[in-house]
Amino acid sequence: MTKKSVLLVDDDQVFNLLNQKTLQLLDLADEIHTARNGKEALDLINDYYRGARTIPEVILLDLNMPIMDGFGFIEAFQKLEVPNKERVLIIIVTSSRDPKDLKRAKDLGITVYLSKPLTEQDLRVALNFN
Repeated sequence: MTKKSVLLVDDDQVFNLLNQKTLQLLDLADEIHTARNGKEALDLINDYYRGARTIPEVILLDLNMPIMDGFGFIEAFQKLEVPNKERVLIIIVTSSRDPKDLKRAKDLGITVYLSKPLTEQDLRVALNFN
């Protein structure tokens, strides 16, 4: 089973901490970084591509955040001119159950949309672990 490098993007620090602990407890991630909004996440992505950090294989992304929300992040990420970005799996993790959000995510090419709180099973399925 291959561990993943993960970027958690959520303005709720408790959510980030709980998910970080869950990923570590389940031994699913070998490297975990956090960002509190889409802008911080983009700054980290730029660090990854400058070689300052390892590129995340998975981004667990909240939708409702200050400064730059999840949809803003996805749109900005898709415009980045960086190598291998198509290999990054973006998973939306949100409390929103709005069908418009689900449709917009699909329109942006996001295929995994999970509801908070994350469960062990959700994480394993989303990260392709059985």
